[in-house]
Amino acid sequence: MAAALPVAAQVPAHAAALPVFSTCQDVRRTIPLARDGTYLLINNGNVFTAYCHNMATTPAEYITLARTGQDVNYSQYTAGGASPGTNVRTAFTRLRVDPRTMTVDIGDLTFASSTGSLRHASTTVTSMPYGAAMACTGSADGRGNIDLRGTPFRVADTFVTGGNAPTGSASASARNQVVALQGGGYCGWITSAPVMYNPFNPQAGTPHLELRCSGRRTVFTRDQICVRLNDGAPVTTQVRRRGSQGRVIVQHGDKAVAVLGPDGQVRPLG
Repeated sequence: MAAALPVAAQVPAHAAALPVFSTCQDVRRTIPLARDGTYLLINNGNVFTAYCHNMATTPAEYITLARTGQDVNYSQYTAGGASPGTNVRTAFTRLRVDPRTMTVDIGDLTFASSTGSLRHASTTVTSMPYGAAMACTGSADGRGNIDLRGTPFRVADTFVTGGNAPTGSASASARNQVVALQGGGYCGWITSAPVMYNPFNPQAGTPHLELRCSGRRTVFTRDQICVRLNDGAPVTTQVRRRGSQGRVIVQHGDKAVAVLGPDGQVRPLG
């Protein structure tokens, strides 16, 4: 079974047996028939899971959000004042992430849905990037929410206001896994730093929000994991047998934290 998962990443010496990959493209090159799914990656000192999307064509890495819906993990441009129409709210279920920097592409709307429409000067606004709140009412009427609870990630960034007479705030909680955003002005907004200009109708290719492993020694949530290798505990693998079947187990120190299938995908322990 281990032979079906060759090493495809530069791994520190203390974790040299780790049969994982650095990107989803690495998975596709090694396992050409790999399907979309959750894979274990190692990149720039982090061992973490990512959802690999478009494996048959152009693989890309995403983080799957555990908390989803219209009132969580959303960004909103609140209508009113100089921006008539209805509130534009974009809600996300997965976030595009750069596996090397752990930075979210806040403009990638592949796994997002938007409601509402308003006018910003001569532009029709129909969507918002992740981690933003905006309004043109003179007050911080824009709203946004980041909620990474149920995942092994946290926000590792600051937030800034921008625009004309900007005002707003970012209130972090739950060990920086939750951030409540309020932003506005005439017109104004709040986003992760550095300041952006008119953060609406975003395009993919906007890396802007930095994430980190959640900060606990090891975090394994459902089929997601994020471990920083420099915390002192080695990451190793071993093959265990259950009847006639073998399983590749990933261990962090003395704790088993993940199990890999022969296709490279992560499976819940059980």
